[in-house]
Amino acid sequence: MNKPLILTTPKGIAKWPYLNEPDKEFNPEGLFHTKLSCSKADSVNIKKAIDDMIAQEVKKQHDQNPDKEIKKSYPYTEEGDDIIFNFKMKASGVRKSDKKPFTQEPNIVNADLTLFDKGQKIWGDSILKITFEPYAWNMSIGIGCTLRIKTVQVLELVTGKLSDTLGDLKAEPVVAPKVNQEAPHNDY
Repeated sequence: MNKPLILTTPKGIAKWPYLNEPDKEFNPEGLFHTKLSCSKADSVNIKKAIDDMIAQEVKKQHDQNPDKEIKKSYPYTEEGDDIIFNFKMKASGVRKSDKKPFTQEPNIVNADLTLFDKGQKIWGDSILKITFEPYAWNMSIGIGCTLRIKTVQVLELVTGKLSDTLGDLKAEPVVAPKVNQEAPHNDY
């Protein structure tokens, strides 16, 4: 059996992280996930490794059925000078190999590689590095690659910040609302 490929990202900015506890909104088994925005220049080798894995699956599919249309799904998007990678890890499930249930969570460490205090929450804009296993797949919906989280290194932690959801609202003096004094007409 081949040893799985394990890669590590350059440092990047976390977007919508669910790393401390699994997201169960659309999956009752839970899913740890985050997007990580990294510099394109620093991510060339990772992008190439992912693209090569997908290309190998496309070649296998083409060798089996040259006429079949192939849809590809990439675990990243490119925005300007950045690549935004999409990382995932199932929190629980049943193993296919032995039908036994499992639970798992990402290994999270500090910048100095000591264990991360799980009492702290990792918020968006935290600076992270992620060690992951790219896993190529070929299913009826197409060919793609999932980036399976192994270890998250927290380089700069953001634990909470005030949200700027007020926009241009400003405090105004309290004024009683106007009340219409006319009684409604009841035509019975």
